[in-house]
Amino acid sequence: MFGGTFDPVHTGHLLFAEAAREQAGLSCVLFMPAHIQPFKQGESISPDDDRIRMLRLATAENPYFDVTTIETDKGGVSYTIDSLRKLRSVYKGKRLCFIVAADMFVNIGKWKKADKLLSEFDFIVGKRPGCDSEAVKKAEKKFRKEYGARIEFIENPQIEISSTEIRRRLVTGESIRYFVPVSVRRYLLVRNKVGEKRFEHTKRVIDLASEMAERFGVSRYKAALAALLHDYCKDPAGGVENDINHGDMAAAAAASDFYIYDEDILNAIRYHTTGRAGMSELECIIFLADTVEPGRTYNSITQLRETCLDDLNKGTYTVLVELKKYLRQKGLTVSADTEAAIKYLAKG
Repeated sequence: MFGGTFDPVHTGHLLFAEAAREQAGLSCVLFMPAHIQPFKQGESISPDDDRIRMLRLATAENPYFDVTTIETDKGGVSYTIDSLRKLRSVYKGKRLCFIVAADMFVNIGKWKKADKLLSEFDFIVGKRPGCDSEAVKKAEKKFRKEYGARIEFIENPQIEISSTEIRRRLVTGESIRYFVPVSVRRYLLVRNKVGEKRFEHTKRVIDLASEMAERFGVSRYKAALAALLHDYCKDPAGGVENDINHGDMAAAAAASDFYIYDEDILNAIRYHTTGRAGMSELECIIFLADTVEPGRTYNSITQLRETCLDDLNKGTYTVLVELKKYLRQKGLTVSADTEAAIKYLAKG
């Protein structure tokens, strides 16, 4: 179990966890994001949902890594002893270890029910740059003697990266490349650029697009990536600036800023507001997910969403026709791509 705020998860966390897994012979490392850390009460942190999503992105490619939401689901202040005891009831018969950096290890005596924590669970302790080695030795001796603590020290890479520094760089516009995994960097840059309200919409599109991709046998990775970037160039203030061509702009930015060259992903981003003749399944999914995501509240949305989840082509055609009707009612121009898409699907 590897606990922390993870705001955001970064390369240092991942290297530390992998070193612990390998050297201690662990079958799995569970990343356990806290809802509220006891010693950080009152501090402003990113929403649970964002931190969990970034952890899942960061750990997706390691079969030995997983994420538990036991502390965020519970809410309130997160106490390690309570969480580990609950997890012990889930993983019966398993050896549970708590992974901790040396600077936190020396202060465990201040944690809730520290005596029980140290006597009931194993500890894997990693080095931290600048940590007082004598203080670590003193704490180890004390914990072993007083609580019979089982402690294993590992040799982990000494990389000084902090989540605080990453957040500062995001604010100032400095690069966070290599501080975090590529997937997390994309997530952070999009969130930072589009604004809170727009990003909530983006997350709903990601979830629906991922669900639809799985249902229709399309790559979930591609669907989630296209959904993440589809509104990257939308006016964050909610105005009409870039409203007409923000799909084209986002596709160009996906290539120039994020080095994405998969034409299917780029086209899904490019045509997500208009559709076009001969749309791929991925293009249909992003177009529909953007239009019928759960945050939309217009009439017949529930029925439209059910149609989209049942039949991809029928859903796309139905939504395109509704889009054309809406634009005409508002006195707005219907895109030539939308007209072409309707005609193409009507033939099928």
